[in-house]
Amino acid sequence: MSVIFVFDSYVKAISAVILKVMGQTVSTNTIDQQEIYNRSWITDKAYISGLAGIFMLFLLVYLYQSHQVFDSGINIFGWLLIEGRSATSGFALCLIAVSMVIVEIIRLWYYDKTQFIRYSPLWVNKQYLALIYQAGKRYLLNLALIALALAYYAAINEYGYRAQANYYQPWFQLFESLCLFYVCLGFPYQFLTQAFKHDDREDMSDLLAKILKYLLSLLRSRDDGKVQVEFIFQDRKNALGFLVKLFFAPIMTVFFFDNFYHLINNFNYMAGGLVTDIQLGNYTHKRFNLDLSNIVPTIIFSIDVALAWCGYIVSSRWLDNQTISTEPTLLGWCVCLLSYPPFRVIPAWLFATPGEKMFLQLPNQTLVTCFGLLLILSYFFYMLPTIFFGVRFSNLTNRGIIRRGPFAIVRHPAYAAKNLAWWFVGLPVAIYSGYQYGFITALMMTIGLVFMTGIYYLRAITEEKHLSIDSHYQAYCAVVKYRFIPKVW
Repeated sequence: MSVIFVFDSYVKAISAVILKVMGQTVSTNTIDQQEIYNRSWITDKAYISGLAGIFMLFLLVYLYQSHQVFDSGINIFGWLLIEGRSATSGFALCLIAVSMVIVEIIRLWYYDKTQFIRYSPLWVNKQYLALIYQAGKRYLLNLALIALALAYYAAINEYGYRAQANYYQPWFQLFESLCLFYVCLGFPYQFLTQAFKHDDREDMSDLLAKILKYLLSLLRSRDDGKVQVEFIFQDRKNALGFLVKLFFAPIMTVFFFDNFYHLINNFNYMAGGLVTDIQLGNYTHKRFNLDLSNIVPTIIFSIDVALAWCGYIVSSRWLDNQTISTEPTLLGWCVCLLSYPPFRVIPAWLFATPGEKMFLQLPNQTLVTCFGLLLILSYFFYMLPTIFFGVRFSNLTNRGIIRRGPFAIVRHPAYAAKNLAWWFVGLPVAIYSGYQYGFITALMMTIGLVFMTGIYYLRAITEEKHLSIDSHYQAYCAVVKYRFIPKVW
């Protein structure tokens, strides 16, 4: 354990210096932390919407598999409404999100019926034309945000929008459908939200309005000087939150489409070839290990990505899951983005980190089974926190502090589980590779594992620095004292 504590102290010292240089400060709060912790938090039962999403996912897997939806499309009363693998996968993803949204709205209604509806002063004073103007303004500004998002994707070559590159095409097809949906129903949604979910906090549309006002002032009065437009902390938070959505929405979409497609194929395989081969005695230990490392992780990651997608995409006053704050430091953004494409290829240029399925190449199938079970167990505990976030999941943002489930044990259960998964299967591969190819290969693989663990450690401490401006998180940390391993670290 001494190695753990030395590593912890070493990284903590380095990160503290970096954070100090970057000028990050943590505000203190004099409110009694125990009093805050003893209150009922609105996030305490957020997992209910996560469970609703899981139920809908498995229902759709059954329906898609039994009706061969990928091949035949979606037919209602003989009318072919949706066809193609991407379109039907996108429809499934939207249904999962809708189920989570409906359940969360019902939960919030029961949580506090007196505060669920907050009437706008305009509605109370019967100023309906002013309310229509306000809703129309928000509607048009959000359309401008959609246009801004399209411009972003067209400008960044990674997405291959103009060239219609294959990797992100599922996202753009789904994005076009979501845009059309908002064009048709966005105004009534904005009217209902402005009238019955009044909130004085500024959002991204307010920031865009300020920017447009500033730009127009430059065109109209070049000789009179610039019109003073006040940009506040809330504006910076909203802008960064918008960037988070722009970055993660395409990634989560293509991750889900890939996993969902393989999930359906796996169910077809289990209902057909798997049963037949077991009955004929053609099922080997090696094939069991292959199935174990393929079928179960696909189920786990389909759940994880589907719920995470809803968290990234859906943000609404009705769900009380708007962004409270965003990661303020460059370090926090860098260590997070290094864990996702395209930036995660950067560590691969430096270190030969063992692949998560390389353990299948080990010669002893009994050991492979043991490592595979440890990998699946780690993956399960990696997925579990996403369920407890419900519709509030998101990287780099605070959308409500979660303290139930695995978060009641350690502060970063997903990071701990992900790293355990890597070490459970990566270290044996590094040792075996050392016997096969020499000490340098084993050393480089081990250094790669240490490097990725270091990245996730930095993610954890930068998140804690960011979230510590929230009094709820301060109260949470006073109770849950361990980051990764209970009673140890």
